[in-house]
Amino acid sequence: MIGFIAAIILFNLLAFTTNKRLNKNQLLHISMFTIAFQAVTETFIDFKYHGYWYFTKEINWWVLPAFTVLIPPVNILFLNWYPFKRLGHN
Repeated sequence: MIGFIAAIILFNLLAFTTNKRLNKNQLLHISMFTIAFQAVTETFIDFKYHGYWYFTKEINWWVLPAFTVLIPPVNILFLNWYPFKRLGHN
């Protein structure tokens, strides 16, 4: 749990301090799309394939912080550093 909290702090700090390209509107859209896509995917896998009922049939509420505050900053970092313009190609 300490590593999880440290990862949340580290990735959020990196995502919002090293951002040079993305404006606030893009940051909001990246975060909202990531959370919505993750929720739809998890629901689909859970209800259609029963993919997460290996050990318990209850909802794992402890993974909610990972979906809402850990994964969106990782996507922000990826899109911030993605080379949209290729070097050497016209």
